[in-house]
Amino acid sequence: MLVPVFAAPLACAEPDASEASSDDRSMPVEPRQLVDAYTWVTAPIERDAFASAKPETVECPPIDGYGAVDFGGYPAFEVHTDFCDYITVEQPLGDDVEAGEYVNVRMWHFDLTAPEPATGYAAVAVAGEVRWEYETPIPADGKLASYGWITDEPIAAGTFVQFHVHNHGLNSWNLIEITAEPGDQAPG
Repeated sequence: MLVPVFAAPLACAEPDASEASSDDRSMPVEPRQLVDAYTWVTAPIERDAFASAKPETVECPPIDGYGAVDFGGYPAFEVHTDFCDYITVEQPLGDDVEAGEYVNVRMWHFDLTAPEPATGYAAVAVAGEVRWEYETPIPADGKLASYGWITDEPIAAGTFVQFHVHNHGLNSWNLIEITAEPGDQAPG
């Protein structure tokens, strides 16, 4: 006798298929990660989209100069410019990006210092084309740079994406994420 009493409310609680699909369309889609902080590797010079800015001598040892870190509970790729004043790293994109999607880059740098005034520069290139740039005078306060672009054509998973940093001084740059989401959900 108890079974029918409990079964009736459960049967009524299930939404019909037309209601579920209309609700799904109104829900924002979570941005999806396109890169992995742990799989960046140094780009070969012949593929380095930033090679024209490369100094004659570069010292950039792994571990001290760059690598994946825990950045406040998020994996990030960190570059310490006191050990590494020029680097371009790359990896294949982890997912397709459709035309019209918004690609966002989030990067944090701590306070930037140098013995003399200078300029700090970070950028992201996709398939050899610079798509995101951040430039700041040094000295500068710590700052989050989080903005991106709407893609004008599809980008296939496996296409190389590069992250680049160069500056002088004892500074720390942290790439937190490169994500994609529908263009209609882009900020501003």
